Amino acid sequence: MILKPLSARYIKNNLAQRGLSQLAKIISPSGSTSRKSVKRNLFATTLCLLFATGNLSICQALPSEAKSSSQSSQKSAPAGTLLHPLIPKLDETTAVETPQVADKKNQFATPIHESLEYDINIKSPAGRAQESSGTGSPQMGAPEKAKADNLKPAPENISPELGKVDESSLTINEDTTLKGTIQIVADDTEYDQQKNTFLGTGNAVAIIAGQNSKLEADMILYDQNSELMDARGNVRIYRDGQVTTGSAFKFKVNSDEYLITNPDTEVQGTSIVARKAYGTDEGLNFKNGSMSMPKPIVLSSNIGYAPLSYQDELFDKRLHPDAYIPENSSFKFSARKMVYERYKDHDNLTVFGGRMMFGKLGVKLPKFTATVGQENNVVFPVTPYIGNNLMSGGLNLGPNFHRSLGKMGTLSYAPLIQFGGRQLTGTTTETKNLPGVGAQIGFQNKRLQAHLAYGSNSDLLIGDLKYKISRTARYQGGINRFMEDGLFGFRRARILSEFVDQRSTNKIPFLASLSFRTAAGWAQDNPQLINLTPEYAKLFNQTTSTKTVSAYRFSESISASSHPLFKIGNEKYGLSSNITGGLALRYYSTGDAMALAQIGPNFEAVADRFKFRVGYTQSAVRGESPFVFDQFIQGARSAYVAGGFRVSKYLTLGGSVGYNFIDKLAYSKSMTAAIGPQDFKLLLSRDFLTGNQRMGFDLIYGQQIPFNRLVLKGSPDHGQLGGI
Repeated sequence: MILKPLSARYIKNNLAQRGLSQLAKIISPSGSTSRKSVKRNLFATTLCLLFATGNLSICQALPSEAKSSSQSSQKSAPAGTLLHPLIPKLDETTAVETPQVADKKNQFATPIHESLEYDINIKSPAGRAQESSGTGSPQMGAPEKAKADNLKPAPENISPELGKVDESSLTINEDTTLKGTIQIVADDTEYDQQKNTFLGTGNAVAIIAGQNSKLEADMILYDQNSELMDARGNVRIYRDGQVTTGSAFKFKVNSDEYLITNPDTEVQGTSIVARKAYGTDEGLNFKNGSMSMPKPIVLSSNIGYAPLSYQDELFDKRLHPDAYIPENSSFKFSARKMVYERYKDHDNLTVFGGRMMFGKLGVKLPKFTATVGQENNVVFPVTPYIGNNLMSGGLNLGPNFHRSLGKMGTLSYAPLIQFGGRQLTGTTTETKNLPGVGAQIGFQNKRLQAHLAYGSNSDLLIGDLKYKISRTARYQGGINRFMEDGLFGFRRARILSEFVDQRSTNKIPFLASLSFRTAAGWAQDNPQLINLTPEYAKLFNQTTSTKTVSAYRFSESISASSHPLFKIGNEKYGLSSNITGGLALRYYSTGDAMALAQIGPNFEAVADRFKFRVGYTQSAVRGESPFVFDQFIQGARSAYVAGGFRVSKYLTLGGSVGYNFIDKLAYSKSMTAAIGPQDFKLLLSRDFLTGNQRMGFDLIYGQQIPFNRLVLKGSPDHGQLGGI
């Protein structure tokens, strides 16, 4: 900062101040000075008398009219402290202490640094908070409304004889910090009397009393006339438990408005960088910046139907997402405006004018809300739907709308057009060449998953409900829906309602894993549900029965997998083998019971881009089930082959076949594909035995999200900043 040349009057007043200050130390009973110091102080006093000759009122009026000097040379004062002249004692009968009132609206979580606790403030006759001689940090002027007319100097406490100061005039009022008062501490401090500005340079720290806010910078300039604070260089702002850095900072004290240049702030692990940020006590408005997540965003659906060689990559990607972020992203996400409500646990980010860019191809996204931070729940507002609509049959096409609901929940609904589809009797509709209509609605979060669907061509209502009770226990229910059934695979009951507990351990000698599955519930059968395709219906013993059976069912199953019997090669070229087996027991309220035991070897081979598994299973079944849906269709002797081949980095193909040697029928037959670049894969699968087809995706995004404007709100503002 460049200061104007000092005037003769300023030099005169300044020397008078120093002389009076040194004289007070000489006559103070508690002070102790050396002979050399006494001579220097007497010289300063003489100068004061020379300048004050014929006008003693200057020295008398000095405490109430003069401003503090620039960088006092007293060694006893703390380094970097702006010193003020001595202040006459206030009239105790009229002076009223102003209690500290914390502004709840601007309450800051970051405490004031302990090094500033020695500051002691007093009120000047003009109502400004000033500092006692040689102690504490400077106290800048409070707003004009803080002035008190009743705070007037008491002339009778000032000795009429020059050079003699009444010791009682040094009394300090220790609790007079006014709301809005500014404290500045730095390595070097200067005060410009003409401009009424304070300048702190070198490790400068500013404190706003009543707000518990703190500002750090290389240089801080405070203009008391305009109440404008200007900080430059390595700016750090502590506010609401949040640290914001930047290159420059301007703050309007009386209006709580501020401007940050090149701001960089972190909120719940999310980093926000922009060119400028305009803020008030309500929040920050960032301009032309970008937002980075603390960890990459990973979105996926139907990953269980991906090619075999790609499933291992999906598993590793969820454990170590940073390792799978490509150097050059195949797509970029941007937003015209984002509103980040940091006080919310969920739905804290609202995006306006979002766009996904695949090269020059841009896909516009409507307004949507997501949860970001340490846990991400980013939901695309619209995705295409291609599939069976929860096994309602045929091919269903349409838009699938999604909406974030709750902390990690997603609500989805899709109007669909249905092509094809079989009725429960196994026949197609009379209007098989005409499309039908369908719909689906669903909700899912970390604990709950629920869906409901309908297709007019099949005239079938399908639904499911799964709820995670604990780490090992869950409830599952379904209507005409394929549900997981332990060693029996996936089976479709008319109605199923049961509780399932699954536990596993890897601490058994010679075993890689040992799992237990306990289930108990109620089920109702509809034999016609096996009529998905003629090939699927042949696997069951009953194909023409229409009898509906209801019963309670209890089942217990144990499955185990051994450590590799041998392992040759490495992850790129290798061969390994193990043994798997299981035992299942079932009891029904109808009095029926069934037992299943199976065991067999498995082989896995990897050859660069190619990976496959092959296994043989020997099974034994005793007893029978009253239901059709949970019959064992695998056969006493069976084998399976599953594989995948990475054609290129944009295409991976896979498939599987399971064959029943007793009935000479395939019990499973499917094909899968993963299409797209490394960070965005489209997953397609087709089960030829059941006619089931699914579409999924696997997406990872770890790049910055550019924006034109981002509003960071620290508290609800009723849309004032959000512009909603």
